[in-house]
Amino acid sequence: MENASKALIMASTVLLGMMIIAIGVALFNSFSSFSSETVQKMTDKQIDEFNSRYLKYYGAVTYINTSTNKETQKPIEVTAHDIITLANHAKQNNRTYELESLSSYDENTYYIQVQVGNVYNFEKKDDNYYHTFLSQNSLTGDNETKYYICKDVKISSVTKRVVYIKFEDYK
Repeated sequence: MENASKALIMASTVLLGMMIIAIGVALFNSFSSFSSETVQKMTDKQIDEFNSRYLKYYGAVTYINTSTNKETQKPIEVTAHDIITLANHAKQNNRTYELESLSSYDENTYYIQVQVGNVYNFEKKDDNYYHTFLSQNSLTGDNETKYYICKDVKISSVTKRVVYIKFEDYK
């Protein structure tokens, strides 16, 4: 009888040990999936913040005409200052990822290409070019602010980041 009770105690100890290990494995899996989900959410938030710098100029603004009570849409107006700011941001991004040698966006890289009218690679221009662009495009002939509109934005299906943005004259 003594041996049988010792055998039962040993079996219960082994069973209890296996239960503790199983609970530990379950907790580890639970915490690791929570951790990977948290990392993914943080990555998605960083991508959204990055893209918002470019996407805020794309699309249209809806206005309600108070006299007719009808909605009208107007493209988002972008100034020459805004375009230079975005080009400098793209230039810094390309420098950070050591992609300055590229001349066109690629879905597999973080390279950002900016086009203004017929000027490709606006992000590669120097400060003198930006100064000339600014002085020639800040005001119209009537001393009114000259505006551009964002005609196209491409987001990489691989990196989920903006890789191309195009501006054209407005009006």
